[in-house]
Amino acid sequence: MTELSNEKELLTLEQSLRFCAEDFDAKGNLKASSLMYAFQEIAGAHAESLGLGFDDLMEKNYIWVLSKVRFEVSGRIEQGRDYILKTYPRPKKGVTFFRDYYVYDGEELIAKGTSHWCIINFETRRIERAKIDFDGEFIDHEAFENGIEKFKVDQESLVKIGFHKVTEDDLDDNEHVNNCRYADMVEEELSGHKEYSIYFSKEALLDDEIILYKTSDEEYTYLEGKLDDETIIFQIKVK
Repeated sequence: MTELSNEKELLTLEQSLRFCAEDFDAKGNLKASSLMYAFQEIAGAHAESLGLGFDDLMEKNYIWVLSKVRFEVSGRIEQGRDYILKTYPRPKKGVTFFRDYYVYDGEELIAKGTSHWCIINFETRRIERAKIDFDGEFIDHEAFENGIEKFKVDQESLVKIGFHKVTEDDLDDNEHVNNCRYADMVEEELSGHKEYSIYFSKEALLDDEIILYKTSDEEYTYLEGKLDDETIIFQIKVK
């Protein structure tokens, strides 16, 4: 069930949320990709309700693309329980659109996230400075005071842990790999972590072979996916 805020001009959307057995790994931890998918779905539903959904943008030959996401899980998330997921966009800056997410167990905040989006031309696959924005009252609050912090992966210390060849099952309506699928590619390495930051550097397409790497320091573990020519597809930092 989806319910828009009673204040029609307030840019917020709330949905009920329930995870099933497939959303958890063998150790009983919620998969990062499952939470990312929930974020993706509510973002799409909210954009559509505001006249900026997939079909609306495609009329102008535009598509939404996720460039960065950060999220933290602070509480226990269980199979079959009902939670509340809330989202709202924040004012854009330049070509970047910001959107935050909150997961509640009753009144308790148990997970939160933030994301950066941009609009690209569907044909050229280049970022467009489109004269598009959400129309309404933005909420003056951020999930993380320091946003999505920059991080660098030590390329010299990376160790190959596998590879993934892109199939049609990995693709979304934008005809590239769905961002949630990158988390699935390194699912075992993400298990049990509570803090995630992910950069999506370049879209991967059908039949691309993504080589997967890992490294770590005293505080964080880093995962990276590259093409054979060293082009970086995604980078993940977890704790």
